[in-house]
Amino acid sequence: MKNLPYIDIIIPNYNKGNYLKECLDSVLNQTYKNWRAYLIDDFSNDNSEEILKTYLAEDKINITFLNQNFGPSYCRNLGIKNSKSEYIAFLDSDDFWP
Repeated sequence: MKNLPYIDIIIPNYNKGNYLKECLDSVLNQTYKNWRAYLIDDFSNDNSEEILKTYLAEDKINITFLNQNFGPSYCRNLGIKNSKSEYIAFLDSDDFWP
């Protein structure tokens, strides 16, 4: 898989703690392994931070915690800015990939 392109997955999150584990686990369980995820937490005030901290050791998942709420467009654009890949996919934090 070394010659296959990387796909960066942009995941904005705001107060979707009830869905985060299913969302991130669905990405981790994909058969295509050349990916990096950029999850931007938009100053959530639910249990999102607690759940996201369990994924900090995952080297393929980059988590950014914002200290102010900016909205999903800002989060997506920040993810694009941080992306290093030619290919980008978007996934909402209350969705999952089968």
